[in-house]
Amino acid sequence: MNRQQKQRAFIVLAAGLAVLVLGRHLTKRGGLPQPRDVETAKGSTSVSAKLAPGQATSILRTARQLLEGQDVDRFEESERPGEHSVVLSLSRRQQTALVAPANGDSLHEALSEAAADLAQRATPEEIRWGRLKVDLVQQIRPGQAFGADGLATIDRSREGLWLPEDDLLLLPEELLSRRLVSSSGTLARNRLRRYLAEGGRSGAMLGDQSGREGSTYHPVDFESFMEGNDGLALRLYRGNNRSPDISPDALLAASVAGGDYLLRHLKEDGWFNYIYEPKKDSYTDDYNLLRHAGTCYSLVQLFGATADQRYLQAARKGLETLLETTSPPKPDHRSANFEAIVSPGKEAKLGGAALALLALVEYGQASGDSTFADRTQPLARFLRFQQGDDGRFESKYFYGRPDAKPFESIYYPGEAILALTRLYRVDPRQEWLTTARRGADWLINVRDAGKETADLPHDHWLLMGLNELHQLTGESLYLAHATRIAQAIVEAQRIRSPQIDWVGSFYDPPRSTPTATRAEGLVAMVALASRADADIQPLLAALMRMAAFQLRTQLTPESALYLPRPDLALGGFRRSLTNWQVRIDYVQHNLSALLGLRQILIAQSQAPRTDVN
Repeated sequence: MNRQQKQRAFIVLAAGLAVLVLGRHLTKRGGLPQPRDVETAKGSTSVSAKLAPGQATSILRTARQLLEGQDVDRFEESERPGEHSVVLSLSRRQQTALVAPANGDSLHEALSEAAADLAQRATPEEIRWGRLKVDLVQQIRPGQAFGADGLATIDRSREGLWLPEDDLLLLPEELLSRRLVSSSGTLARNRLRRYLAEGGRSGAMLGDQSGREGSTYHPVDFESFMEGNDGLALRLYRGNNRSPDISPDALLAASVAGGDYLLRHLKEDGWFNYIYEPKKDSYTDDYNLLRHAGTCYSLVQLFGATADQRYLQAARKGLETLLETTSPPKPDHRSANFEAIVSPGKEAKLGGAALALLALVEYGQASGDSTFADRTQPLARFLRFQQGDDGRFESKYFYGRPDAKPFESIYYPGEAILALTRLYRVDPRQEWLTTARRGADWLINVRDAGKETADLPHDHWLLMGLNELHQLTGESLYLAHATRIAQAIVEAQRIRSPQIDWVGSFYDPPRSTPTATRAEGLVAMVALASRADADIQPLLAALMRMAAFQLRTQLTPESALYLPRPDLALGGFRRSLTNWQVRIDYVQHNLSALLGLRQILIAQSQAPRTDVN
């Protein structure tokens, strides 16, 4: 063998040894322990025993001590032979979490291995600020082959993924929040590679065949929990708190987080980032002036609950910008002397003017600032102009070509009724109350006439308006119809489900905003029912279920940590548990509903006891 051949042989030998050492290193620290029967098991292979009550907090405390190099409190482990597998994640402010999978002959050994990995990669500030999340492998499901086009059969919101060829373990929250598996089940190989390089994995690699047709994958079940503000473990399901706190303090904290989301997404020119896509860290160009107005209204509500001037000033900036979009009537309607909120499509929506009026009135009441006082009557005159002789409101006024197909909104009339009644309280002109009453009477006696209770529209804005009208007039018709709408909402609510985090919601799959809007309506119904000495307990029970579901849709430290920019997403309310789009009106409605429930709970706690021992 000549010198050149010896050199080539040495290089090959060295490379082989390096691969061997690296492979052992990754297997020790990597995805899953590999019990002998995983590949041959006919059923699922159990990896870790269920935790006893309180053990999750002890595990997190130990993991924190290991990460910070403190003296360690050993927790009592469940007896189970064989290896344990754990994934330890550390959240970061402006980046995706650091993730460290490891396994060991005991859970403590696996935690030590994972904590050592994180300690090498995290800065002292990240260790001090970040929250730890622990995912314990509960079951490795039988191996399956990726199908045609690389399709996998997996629920990416609840099941993790193990790719045995690469010993790569991915959490369900990673799969969903980073779009690593598409909704159809395809492994996004290039996106996964970018995510691994971003810092979510140390030393993990994706082979050329992983995710290809015929390669193997295992669905994996986890038990998950994360450090909470009080140091206690938050038990997670689908990455969200299983049992969110619904105390007045917690509801206010969630509302403040929502308000802070809106502040972060309010631009210098007074417009909001209307839609944010947290998974992509991107925005869309769409906009909606009606929802802009409603968002300003919710910020005024939050100021009323917190006295934090930031929310009031944000509402003012948003309203100033909104009022730049007003226009007077077309020449042939000049005598009406109104102002309308005009969208770029040259149409003015009844609901846009109504929510603008509502926000302006509430801003003036909350702030004592009369800056916008002269803008309320022209908007109210537009609402009156849109009403026919029979009391029915037209949904749109066109400055350009009318829509080819007529549009009638379910919700705009209720928005107009609520806005006019709120204006009447500060500007008691009979025309405002008369317009509101005629609108409500048409909805009750014409639109909803003859409908069974279950078939009534869940018109939350009308419910809120009927509460105001009943308080102003004492009319029994308004109490009766509001009671029927509330009954329809309560009876349609999901009170049990195989999906434990769907309880309290509506639709299939459930969405955050339909739940929140119905909650806003029931908040108003509690006030109305209380004045009528009616039983409010069914309403309260429904509201508590709704709030629990709403809070699970909010992006919190435990659900946002794997996103590319957690700091921009925190506090936002997603469209649903699996669709992470955040729109300003999703935040608006959830914020308003939670603040309303908070006020009810405070009032309940302060009410005198009437029971007799």
